[in-house]
Amino acid sequence: MNNKENYFVKLIGTRTGWPENMTSQEKQVMDEHYEYLKILTAQGKVLMAGPVFGDVFGMIVLEVDSMQEAESILKSEPSVAQGVHTFQIYPMRASLMAYKIPQFRYPSELDNRIIRKETTVKNNIDQAWVDFTTNNGIRSFLSDGSNIELKIGGPYEIYFDMNAPEGFRGSEDCHVLSFVPNKMLSFEWNAPQQFSGQRLMRTQVIIFFDETDDNQVKISLYNHGYGIGKKWDEVFEYFDKAWEYVLDTYRKKTEN
Repeated sequence: MNNKENYFVKLIGTRTGWPENMTSQEKQVMDEHYEYLKILTAQGKVLMAGPVFGDVFGMIVLEVDSMQEAESILKSEPSVAQGVHTFQIYPMRASLMAYKIPQFRYPSELDNRIIRKETTVKNNIDQAWVDFTTNNGIRSFLSDGSNIELKIGGPYEIYFDMNAPEGFRGSEDCHVLSFVPNKMLSFEWNAPQQFSGQRLMRTQVIIFFDETDDNQVKISLYNHGYGIGKKWDEVFEYFDKAWEYVLDTYRKKTEN
C-alpha cells in the first residue's frame, strides 16, 4: 500500500522577462536545477516536472511522506535556494498515472561488454530458484535486507547498507524484467552511491539455472547494458569483482 502524499508545485520566476532573457549565471543554476530533479525522479520522489508555457512557470509533482519533506526538498532545490524561483505548493492526489520509463534510466550509448560468471553448487534446482527469487532466500546468503516480488515489474531490491539514506541502501528502484520458473531470472541493477551519475541508470542481469548430470545446479550469470566512458569502465570493473563475490558466497553457503 502506498502511503505517500502528492503535491503540485508551481515555480515562479523572480523578475520581469524571465526566462527569455536568462543570464549565463541563471542558465548554470537551471542546469543544477535539472540535475537535482533528475536524481529525485530516479528516487521516485518527483513524478513529473517541466516548464508550462504561455504564462510561463515551472511545474513539479512530488510523491513524498509529508508536506514537511516536500518543503525541505524545495528549499534545497538550486533555483529556489539561489533566488531564481519562488514556489507555491498545493496538496493533490495523483489518482491516475501512465507508466513511462525516464529517458535517463538506461545509458544512451551502450558498450558491448558482458560480465559472465558461473558456479556449480551442491543444491537442488528448486532451492536454488528460491534462494535468488525470494526475500528469505537472498537473506540466507547475501544481505539482511531486501524487497523482492517475483512478478514482471516487481521490485528486485537488495539492501547492503541499512544505515545509508533512503535511496542509497542498495539496488533500490530496480525491477524484475522477466523470468521462467526454475530456469531463468532477469532484473535491473544499479551502481553503488560512489558512482553517483551512473547510479541513476540501470544495467541488466540474467541468471540461468541448469541441473547437472551429478544432481548439482550450474548457475550462470550475465550482466550487460553498460555505458561508454571512464566512469562506466570503473563500474564494470567493480561489478566484475562483485558478481564473482556473490556467486562464490552462494557456493560456500550450499557447502555448509
